[in-house]
Amino acid sequence: MQNNIVASDGNFIEIDKKEDLSEYYTLIEINEKIYGIKTKSVLEIVKVMELDYPNKMPSCVLGIIEYEQAPIGVIDLREVFKNKRIVYDLSAKILILRTEKATVSIICDKVLDIKKLNKDKIHLLPYQKQTDFYEGLYINEEENIYILNVENIISYIESNPEVFENNHNEINYIVDDEQSKKVLTERKNFLLKVTDDVPTITPLYDRGVSFIINNVKYYINMASVKEFFKVNNSKFIKIPSTPDYIFGLINIKGDYITVVDIRRFFNTSKTEIKEKSTIIILNSIDYRVGILADEICESMNVDFEEILQNRLNSQEENKMLEFVKDGEIYQVLDAEKLLQDERLTIC
Repeated sequence: MQNNIVASDGNFIEIDKKEDLSEYYTLIEINEKIYGIKTKSVLEIVKVMELDYPNKMPSCVLGIIEYEQAPIGVIDLREVFKNKRIVYDLSAKILILRTEKATVSIICDKVLDIKKLNKDKIHLLPYQKQTDFYEGLYINEEENIYILNVENIISYIESNPEVFENNHNEINYIVDDEQSKKVLTERKNFLLKVTDDVPTITPLYDRGVSFIINNVKYYINMASVKEFFKVNNSKFIKIPSTPDYIFGLINIKGDYITVVDIRRFFNTSKTEIKEKSTIIILNSIDYRVGILADEICESMNVDFEEILQNRLNSQEENKMLEFVKDGEIYQVLDAEKLLQDERLTIC
């Protein structure tokens, strides 16, 4: 597939766009198996919390949580896959997912990582059909990952109510001793008030990465990142008649990315290219935008609850959320809010 783009001299540059055969997946563990779910479908990852229990639910639904003022069933894949069921403890996680039909959630033992997988290494399972629960099996030297087809799982549950007829409503598959109940209730109340407290930081992921711009440390969740690209000696195409915070265009694997100088965007000094300068390409369907960082530091596991508990009290309206971790101050870069800024409409 070929596209054209206008260079600074007004001429057309013909580019050959190669299909990107990789995608980010959120890796979870259930019953000591690793499963992958497309990260772009994951809205939030939250800790297991107190659930509501309507009178009639399918046996594969542990209970109901309220998300953005709507009830969502928490699906236990152990029941769907006919594995031995367990009572989940306080370390379990709930993934809230957006599907074509609705918003749903599933419970898992652990959230392991967010990893970019090459789709060439995802192979069909023996006797696999298009209606199966899996898109395939990702195989490499380190691990085997079962790639889930969430749409098919939801369709199967909806189409086979007799399979999941609930004859054990009295069984609670969430730990329910008094101390645990208190923690679960606190988590439920916390989730309900998060949107009112800080409406700008979504999705609420546990895993992110820190980076430095002008000696200031930032944090961004990995769901907002498509990939990282070391600048080195790459050439930028300057775009005429654009604000000074638009650093220019750069060709990355045949795709032209608009690079934003965040320092200039926030009205500070211009960024200078250094040996460790890196472009963080944002994960967006509508925009091809990257931000220029002086250096990528490390991956971080940060609960959103931890961010709120450790945020600095001197927050001004419309200022970036700041929090403290291990004695360091981090500013949270909300990619979604950044891309919605009217100053980037030229991108």
